[in-house]
Amino acid sequence: MITIMKYILLIIPIYFPLLCSSQGKWDYNWVLGSFSDGIMIDFNEGYMEVNEIDRDMSMYATSNTISNESGNLLFYSNGCYIANANNTLMENGNNLNPGNIHSDFCFDIGYPLKQGAVTIPFPIGTADNIIIHTRFADAPFYSDKLYYTTIDMDLDGGLGAVVEKNVPVLEDSLWAGYLTATKHANNTDWWIIAGGYYRDQYYKLLLDSNGVRVYDYQDFDLGVTDGGWGIGQSAFSPDGTKYVHYDQYGPLLLFDFDRSTGQLGQPEQIFVEDTIFAGGAAISSNSRFLYISNNVKLFQFDLQADDIQGSKVLIGTYDGFVSPFATTFYLMQLAPDCRIYMNTTNGTDRLHVINSPNEKGTACDFQQHAVELPGTNFISIPNHPNYRLGTPYPVCDSSIQMVTASIRVLPPLQGVAVYPNPASGVLHIELPVPLRREGEWSLYSAVGKKVLVERIGKGQMRHEVALPELPEGLYFWELRNGEGRLDSGKVVVR
Repeated sequence: MITIMKYILLIIPIYFPLLCSSQGKWDYNWVLGSFSDGIMIDFNEGYMEVNEIDRDMSMYATSNTISNESGNLLFYSNGCYIANANNTLMENGNNLNPGNIHSDFCFDIGYPLKQGAVTIPFPIGTADNIIIHTRFADAPFYSDKLYYTTIDMDLDGGLGAVVEKNVPVLEDSLWAGYLTATKHANNTDWWIIAGGYYRDQYYKLLLDSNGVRVYDYQDFDLGVTDGGWGIGQSAFSPDGTKYVHYDQYGPLLLFDFDRSTGQLGQPEQIFVEDTIFAGGAAISSNSRFLYISNNVKLFQFDLQADDIQGSKVLIGTYDGFVSPFATTFYLMQLAPDCRIYMNTTNGTDRLHVINSPNEKGTACDFQQHAVELPGTNFISIPNHPNYRLGTPYPVCDSSIQMVTASIRVLPPLQGVAVYPNPASGVLHIELPVPLRREGEWSLYSAVGKKVLVERIGKGQMRHEVALPELPEGLYFWELRNGEGRLDSGKVVVR
């Protein structure tokens, strides 16, 4: 028996990382950007890869991306239409959220409703994915309709097609966005929460084998008469036991949530600090620490403290950085790498990051404007629930590395070959065409530290690199010249 247990203990450390990394990757691709700037963040390869993509869709406040269980991109939406994995219009994927706001914004901007949609992989009839989405009333500042749209990924040769579109679920004066979801206690069905705009009313929608419907609602006497017009954020804790709502019109509201019944407990009202225009909310992967931004400050609250209000810690204050506009704090999202990323209130090329959200106080390691993007991102960030709740997979994978340098691929040098890979001693670089200007080939460690620089002369197509003694592991390379970053990739050093 002891021998058997010994082998089990030896196998678990090997098997568990494979289990963690093999599936459960519904949120491993993020599509961000703005008008003509297409940005993709990919967590699939053991590191956070930031790429520029060629797409027609302009992203704005409504930003929704879904991948399959293996991490392959399925589709994404800006609240106006749905694009497939080829970055083209999905069959029957046009004209989401019809109305005057669609007509005004969807031609060249994107839908202006933050947390305006959430996508859930769920079988409904012939469909296998459902988008719950809400639209602005024709006179904006609140929503007046909540819809669902279903997608069958078996159609159009595996690129997917919309089966049902803009099916009404709820008509009322609702919060402008703030849609968020968590799994039912049976770990199959889903709860989605939407709020009433003019009163302290919370609608609970249930997604089960019968479809999506309003399950019930709760009224709370909180004295809130205006639900905000979409410049705050709502969030569930990853374990689904806490729900928070935060906007510029009142205190932070913290609820207990019963995943079996969908019932919200009487909320604790927490004073953050006067919000200057906009704010965001996110909870760490261990469901302990709540992070709240108020445009220029970031706070942490300990949800396990006896006095949650008294646990407030100032984590960071906006440092004045502009790129090209002020990188003030806004919406947050827990990522597959266990970090929390935060966008900015302006069109900038930066994301902020909390590297260790499970740590108390400033040990959470908040880094402002740490992620450089290959284009402008105008307040878009995914609205992902915890898809892995109740599955064999962990909330997130902390072994995924963050690379601070983004990747911008410019023609005609896509396809630079760097070999052998894995490498030791010597690396060979082959270019598909001669360099038009002198270039610089750089090698970075997994944490973004530059460890080697090689000059490649104008007109060269081949170059040999003598590797210095480096620690074994994954490294990243880039080739750039006066035209910008030409190509990039990764290599294992042994």
